[in-house]
Amino acid sequence: MLEDRLQFIVEQLAERLERSVVIDDSALRPLAVSAQLGQLDQSRIDYVLQRRTSGEIRSIISAHGVQRARGPVRIPANDELGTLPRLVIPLLDQGLHLGSLWLIDDPVLTPGQVDEALARAEEASRLLSDRVAQESQEADAARRLVDNLLRPGLQARERAAEGIRELDVIEDAPSYVVAVVRARRTCPVGADGPSALTDLRRLAGEVRRRVPRRAVLCGTPRDRELVLIASGTQRESALGALRWSARDHIVGTRSGVGSLEGVREAREDARYAADISGVAAGSTGMSDWSELGPYSAFQHLERSLGGLERLCPGVSALWESGNEMYACTVRSYLGHGGNVQKTAADLHIHRTTLYWRLTNVERALGVDLSSGDDRLRLHMALLFAELVPQVTRTTGLPTADHAAPARTMA
Repeated sequence: MLEDRLQFIVEQLAERLERSVVIDDSALRPLAVSAQLGQLDQSRIDYVLQRRTSGEIRSIISAHGVQRARGPVRIPANDELGTLPRLVIPLLDQGLHLGSLWLIDDPVLTPGQVDEALARAEEASRLLSDRVAQESQEADAARRLVDNLLRPGLQARERAAEGIRELDVIEDAPSYVVAVVRARRTCPVGADGPSALTDLRRLAGEVRRRVPRRAVLCGTPRDRELVLIASGTQRESALGALRWSARDHIVGTRSGVGSLEGVREAREDARYAADISGVAAGSTGMSDWSELGPYSAFQHLERSLGGLERLCPGVSALWESGNEMYACTVRSYLGHGGNVQKTAADLHIHRTTLYWRLTNVERALGVDLSSGDDRLRLHMALLFAELVPQVTRTTGLPTADHAAPARTMA
């Protein structure tokens, strides 16, 4: 096995150089760790015991450009963190960073010892390269199966699910997480720099490298969208990798999917969660369908002025030119649960002015703000408006055939 062969390399090198040796992968997870020889620091103890690298050490590694290096990197001791100096040798395959070989550099390694470490690193690189090639073949086969999971035909989806189980490329978990990833900004194919699809393919590879094996499957990016499936037992690892790799993207997820056959239906929920992450006020760039709160009520409602009017007839008037002040007022009023004192303080206006504005809103929209039903319909309409393209990112409402005639509230 790969791990056994890597372990043999680190044990031999550690014995020859009389110091500790570690090989990790591109996500800084240990693949092989030698027995303790020579000097020792707390960083190594934590790494061996916890099987992970602390945030402070990761920052130092990033600052020294270890994962971009094409040759050995020396990292000096850090008195504040109590770390010893280290020599890091990147493990590369045609420029792709596969991992690193680490040695304690105290006492300082001689040129001959560095050459010996480089030779062992080259051997480790070949082993990791072989694994990458094997994983690439598996990923291609799995990608085609994921694409078939998203097809309309039930039989095609069932065959794809069975194929994934036979390949054993993802943990057979009690539940799965389906994620939809989109670029925040459009990136036209053929423009300078990578296209949106190329960027999503890169992102898929980065996520796979940051999670344990058999944790995530990726589909083929299409229509500027990437679908991923994660084992439910690896949910936190997968979401953490997505947050790191998809910082410039919008992500919607659907957790608790009971089977691979249910991925296609779950994708629609994840897509809607991505919609909310992309446009709703207060979104963070990643949303799970189960955590959408009142926005979940709008999933199957047409995101148009017509859909807005179905929630609260006449509400479109709030976004007509000249009425922006009233939209802001009623949003604050309902957001504060109808508390006049808090609303007036929030808007920095006198309560008399607030009452005047609210009276104008009632008259123009035909609502009674003392009615719980009217307030609920109006509040839901204000939330839904954040998802309506004709309302968002505009100061006025464009003319539409189904829009109500322009009304003034003054």
